[in-house]
Amino acid sequence: MKKTLFFFLSIAAAAFIMNSCGGKAIQEEPDDPAADIVGTFDYGKMAQLGHPRLMMTARDFKDLKVRITKKAKDNPVLCEAHEMVMKLADQYLADEEVVVYKLDASGKRLLGPARNALRRIFALAYAYRLTGDKRYFEAARKNLAEICAFKDWHPSHYLDTGEMTLGAAIAYDWLYDDLTLEERTLAHKCMVEFGINTSVNQGYHRAMGNWNQVCNAGISAAAIVLYEKDKQVCADAIERAIESNRKAMKAIYSPDGNYAEGYVYWGYGTGFQTMFLKMLDTAFGDDAGLSQTEGYLKSGEYMLFMATPNGGDFSYADGGTPAETINVGMWWFAAKQNDETLAMNELRLMREGKYGNKVTQEGIRMAPAVPCFIKDCGFKGEGGLRPAKDMWYGQGKIPVAIVHTGWTFDDKDVYLGIKGGYAAGGHGHMDAGSFVFEAEGVRWSEDLQRPTYSTMENAVGNAEFWSNSQKGRRWDIMRMNNLGHSTLTFLNPDGSVKDKIHPTDHNVMGEAKMIETYDTKECMGARLDMTGAVSDQVASAIRTIQLIDGKTLKITDEITAKPRKDAKMQWRMLTTAKVEAKADGEVLSLGGKTRTLKTVSSDPRVKPAYEVFSMKRPSNWVPLPEEPDDSKYDVAGFSATIPAGKTVTFTTVLSQ
Repeated sequence: MKKTLFFFLSIAAAAFIMNSCGGKAIQEEPDDPAADIVGTFDYGKMAQLGHPRLMMTARDFKDLKVRITKKAKDNPVLCEAHEMVMKLADQYLADEEVVVYKLDASGKRLLGPARNALRRIFALAYAYRLTGDKRYFEAARKNLAEICAFKDWHPSHYLDTGEMTLGAAIAYDWLYDDLTLEERTLAHKCMVEFGINTSVNQGYHRAMGNWNQVCNAGISAAAIVLYEKDKQVCADAIERAIESNRKAMKAIYSPDGNYAEGYVYWGYGTGFQTMFLKMLDTAFGDDAGLSQTEGYLKSGEYMLFMATPNGGDFSYADGGTPAETINVGMWWFAAKQNDETLAMNELRLMREGKYGNKVTQEGIRMAPAVPCFIKDCGFKGEGGLRPAKDMWYGQGKIPVAIVHTGWTFDDKDVYLGIKGGYAAGGHGHMDAGSFVFEAEGVRWSEDLQRPTYSTMENAVGNAEFWSNSQKGRRWDIMRMNNLGHSTLTFLNPDGSVKDKIHPTDHNVMGEAKMIETYDTKECMGARLDMTGAVSDQVASAIRTIQLIDGKTLKITDEITAKPRKDAKMQWRMLTTAKVEAKADGEVLSLGGKTRTLKTVSSDPRVKPAYEVFSMKRPSNWVPLPEEPDDSKYDVAGFSATIPAGKTVTFTTVLSQ
């Protein structure tokens, strides 16, 4: 490393190139004398951009300054976004935090320090570009020096490298004129050695999820800002990113834009995806057609519907959180499609101060991208914004249907989220056929957030936790098993719940397909063929979930038992409400509100037996240390036995 650094410094010192920039001369490393690369873009135009060029050019920053001085008259939302970023920068200026090399509790990730560096550098560099206040520059410069002193950027967990590289690229590019030759040279060296060079054979190129998006954004950022210094290395990195990201975007968003990994991972993966597209568009004038990928531009509307009235989210798979989070990428969709409605949730959260919390809002490190995205939009932020419809649905391997009425985000809204799909996908749970339901300000049907990854990795082992095989120990965690979700479970013939071979688990490769949707004033919802998920236990299972007249939840389950095997079914609905089972139904109570759950069987000989199930781990499961205590949650529902070869339909209503 020392030898390489000496080489860079020697060449730079020998060249001692002087450029006029902003009225002052700066020392620069010499440019790569090789011919410009021929590829997806005209790379020869890069030299004309100068710095900055990452999402914003010098002209863009100049225009932004003009627009924010007009205040509320012409650009009220832009001004609010600018002030939000400035408040963050002031927080970071005041805390003088040091970014240190420290792995997480599992010893697997450097993601915390990587995100800390990006969060600080991005906001501080923005504040410096907009104000010229040297305090912001010195703080960002210090953080850049801290990560450049690391021994590496932890390529064994490449998300760490991706985020760290993006932070370094922003510092290098946005602070370029004021960094010393030595600082730029060292940052250049680290971005190449720790970032670009380590990326060549990394698995994220083959990943079809957030890893592809995050890592390609980070590495491409370095390649864009360093192009003239290492033409072939940087152009190759950009070309690899476009090729792999094109495949990933098709797999992630086609055909309708719903995100298989759920709410949180949309915020993460799509947040970085939007920054990647903005980088390409700013540097080259287009994004190589990536934004036109089938389903991608529909994805903003999907995410708009993912936020629930109670301040939570449709929390399927690993993607749930206790509270609604900020999603910076939504501002890109609003700007791209000139539809301020797509940013209505984000504006609400920004005005509620959620964009100012650096601790609880993970996506805050992307916040400085907001004014970059919307600087030309003229959004007014006036009241009354709402989508033109109350239902959204999307097909694909993880199909979902979502109903949201009212859009006032209070107890007058009603929300229903319906999930299909399968468990073996990235971050998957055995939650096919599950649903969340909110009405009267109460979340009647719950889907719990996943435990922390380090907790579960330490409990069952890293490889076992991340295995999506049928016998993987991931499914020993209640929150990831079908027993921990509002869906159907079928027991062993003797009535037991589970043994070592997992006979009651959903089939991890079996899909619950969305075969019909309903979207009228009287009835909204979807019909799922769940047979694939429960094919080991029954001949077929068709589940229809509907919101009737905007207030009543109706679920119809048509179950056909196998020819020579009774089907012992548990109908389960996870809830935070207190559940009281009676002979003719159940009463759910929470926050002074009550609902009644009743079921009618199509066969009078097959009667539902109402029962309050437990989220406590069954005694015959292998015990896990450190697993969250889920015993405080009730599971409403009933048991029933469908005779071999017979079909029985159960109609369940949850009503006021």
